[in-house]
Amino acid sequence: MKIAILTTKNQWFESYAGALSEKLGNIPIFNNHVDFDGNYDIIFIISYHKIIPQEVLKKNGHNIIFHESLLPKGKGWAPLFWQILEGKSNISFTMIEASDGVDSGDIYMQKMLELAGNELNEELRDKQAKLTIQMCLEFVNNYEQYKTPVEQCGDESFYAKRSKEDSRLDIDKTIREQFNLLRIVNNDDYPAYFELEGNRYILKIELDNSGRGVELIDFVDLTQKEVLMILDWRNHENIKKWMYSQDEISVEAHLSFIAELQFSKSRQYMAVKKDNKYVGVVDFTKIDGTNKECYFGLYANPFEEISGIGRVLEEVCLKYILDLLILNKIKLEVFSDNVRALNLYKKYNFKRVGMKSVNDKQVICMELVR
Repeated sequence: MKIAILTTKNQWFESYAGALSEKLGNIPIFNNHVDFDGNYDIIFIISYHKIIPQEVLKKNGHNIIFHESLLPKGKGWAPLFWQILEGKSNISFTMIEASDGVDSGDIYMQKMLELAGNELNEELRDKQAKLTIQMCLEFVNNYEQYKTPVEQCGDESFYAKRSKEDSRLDIDKTIREQFNLLRIVNNDDYPAYFELEGNRYILKIELDNSGRGVELIDFVDLTQKEVLMILDWRNHENIKKWMYSQDEISVEAHLSFIAELQFSKSRQYMAVKKDNKYVGVVDFTKIDGTNKECYFGLYANPFEEISGIGRVLEEVCLKYILDLLILNKIKLEVFSDNVRALNLYKKYNFKRVGMKSVNDKQVICMELVR
């Protein structure tokens, strides 16, 4: 089947579109419907904010969009966040065919997202993306079962479009009473705020993961089982593609690499455990005590999907560099198409300071100065 993804650039799903593309055989990703290069059997339209003309939709077999409610209830804007404000922890996701009406297309499938009740905006988006991807894969892999949608039936309801004013806190209410509002605010675009005596005060909320149930294991102290586990991670496609070398690493080369670390004062590599689970690797290279700077890198366990793990590893790195190594300048390099990593680093105020080319790919150089 000929399949493509349509998603708006710089929106929440952009950093996940690559993963969906890979899982479906590196299908094309478009950021504008005018760039379509032909008829498609399936177009997955996810977090796309332009009106697509009917003559474009008619060229495709299925124009699939997603809505986070049990349609026909909850049509309209930001249904996931409105339902969290209502106190719901089980949110229905509906896959429908694009149509002229507001979220009124025929239904292909419905799935349930179960929330713990403490997820913040970033983790909510992560869970939203992963269930959306799961539904896309299920549709393709079980096409005969899902290819014929059914008409919506029942009473409909609508959610209004949220604005910046909807992030306003009531100073006469407790944090507990307003926690669901704090969960859904976007620290960058729609931060929580309150007003007092003519002044507006902005609040930003994040989960403090620093040191909580986290253990660092130096590579030179790994058990034989842990050494082989890390080798499997290093050779995983989702890890290698973001490394400067994509060559398969042999056991001998891996053991030699770890042995060399034993005598290095400028490099440290560590496995990270959280709540007794192996969750990733962090590394610190070109450690320079004189100039108080180093480079760092990280990657998550490629065999597990752990919500928010990028943030956990990032905070582990920053805490280690600033509090233990006591350095003032932190440097990193990241491929320009690694959108998810770039967005993570920007959240922690890393600034772009240059560009270079590695293996014919663009690499962005970033820094954070204390």
